[in-house]
Amino acid sequence: MNGKVHKMEALDPAAWRSRCAQRMSELDPDLTRSEAERLAQDVHAFERTRAMEPEAAAEFVSIEMSRPERAPFERRSAPRGREAGVV
Repeated sequence: MNGKVHKMEALDPAAWRSRCAQRMSELDPDLTRSEAERLAQDVHAFERTRAMEPEAAAEFVSIEMSRPERAPFERRSAPRGREAGVV
């Protein structure tokens, strides 16, 4: 990438969740659309996955959830960076 850092274009949260839900439905055809949308909303609530492209976040969660030794997903108890007043 010629030394340039690629920054993901900010997506509207509704568009992010829609694309994530679409990819989740492709990864697991047994999911109903409403289940995929609920999961996408949960995935969007996490800082780490929200920072990813929606399709990549869906794939990450799918892989993590299929691992038998996975750690539980947890929300941060305290915000980091600007949210915590650190500049």
